[in-house]
Parts: sequence; C-alpha cells; structure tokens
Amino acid sequence: MKKEDLNILGKLSNQEIISILNNIGGKIMTESAHGYAEHKGKTILEASLKALKEYSDLAKKKPAVALILVVLAANRNYNMHVQNHINRIEEDGLKDFAQLSEILRKKSKNEFYDYWGPKDEKKYNTLKNILEGIKTLKISSPEINNDYELMNKWGTKADLFHRKDDILGKIPNVGIATFQHLRMVFGVNTVKPDRRVKEVLCGEFHFQKITDIEAIRAVEQIAKISGRKVITVDQILVKYGSGYYNKNAKKINEKSCHMR
Repeated sequence: MKKEDLNILGKLSNQEIISILNNIGGKIMTESAHGYAEHKGKTILEASLKALKEYSDLAKKKPAVALILVVLAANRNYNMHVQNHINRIEEDGLKDFAQLSEILRKKSKNEFYDYWGPKDEKKYNTLKNILEGIKTLKISSPEINNDYELMNKWGTKADLFHRKDDILGKIPNVGIATFQHLRMVFGVNTVKPDRRVKEVLCGEFHFQKITDIEAIRAVEQIAKISGRKVITVDQILVKYGSGYYNKNAKKINEKSCHMR
C-alpha cells in the first residue's frame, strides 16, 4: 500500500495494536473456529502460523482441490458448508486442473452438483469461468507446466487495484475477497477481507465502517506493526471471529459496525 494509506489504525497506538493481536491470538481454538479439526487444542496464533504452508501444501499437491475450496468458500461458513466436501473430493483423487476440466466436460450440471456438493449455479459457472481463464494464463506462460507455479506467478503479479483488467479478476462473481483468496491459496502472503476479518476489525480494533480495501489496508498495517506475516494476521482474525464471535453475535451489533 502507499505510504499515505498507512494511517487507517491511527486511533490506536502500536502497543495497543500488538496487545489486541496477542490477546486474541492467545485464545484456544474452539469447535467453530476455521481449521479446528487440524488444530484442536492449539492457540489461534499457533494455528495461524501454519496457514501459508497449509494453503500452499494443498495447492501444490492438489491445485484443482484448492481451486474448488476457494469457489465453495465464498460467502460460506467453511466448517459447516465446505470442509466435508473438500475432504471427500480429496479422497476421490482429484489433483490437477486438467482432471477437473475433464470432469466438468463429462458430467452434466446436476451430476457435477452431486460430485462437489452444493447445487449452486452461480458457483458452478464461476468455477468453469476461472478454469477458462486459467487456460488463457497457460497460453501466455507456455514455459510453465505446473498448475501451482502458474497460479503462483499469476497471484504474485496480480494487481488488486486493477482487478477488473485481470484475466481472473474480471470474471463475474469473483469479487475482491475471492480474488484475494485465490492469491492466498496459491502461495501469496496476503489477506482475504471476508466478513470474519471485518467483524474482528470492528469488534476489537474499533472500526465503525469498513470496506474490503480498508480491511486489507488494516491487516497489512497490523502485520507491519506486529512483525507478523499478513496471512498470519488474516488467519488470527478469521479464526478468532469464527471461533468466538458467532457465539456472541450481539458483540458485533453493539459495536455498530457497518461493513461495505
């Protein structure tokens, strides 16, 4: 971000920011927290420190599964609506984009719904469109034969502020959060400004109104101040929000946070 943008948390001192982050990072993972199954009994910080490697490990070994994860996770509770489908698809042996494209070609829409889980035409079309975009990326980078490396190259060079000119960012229903999630899953140290992130920024860091871009700037600034990776801060907020806020929804309402 530009220097002039690094004042979004100006109401809090650096010491206060670090204290808040350490406090929520020290909480124990609860059953509703994102990633609970893998990190039961650990602190949120301990779980969050492994986030970039966990995302990248999946995307390196099974890039097609990682892509499905991103599409299914948009505006959904991961533990409730995504994780079981991802586990099942992983066991089915899906790995690369070519396999996924072939499955989509062979199966009817309803057959594919049975395969991946939700009967969601919007997500189905989004997945197909992203795969078409990836084909274009492959044509423009013929020297890359590895799906993960192709997507990592795209994600590293992708410009959030010119998202609508991007081969994947311009796809219908690929909003800022999905765009950022794609980058994150394929190895980029960044933040997905989803509802949980914004809730915690409001509830703990005293925002009254917050946009996706403001959330990204805030997380980047918290990372800079705390000396943490951006994705680590992102995951601390996600795991805390999903693990604690949904047990006390009034906490957010009382803060009068308006998410835009």
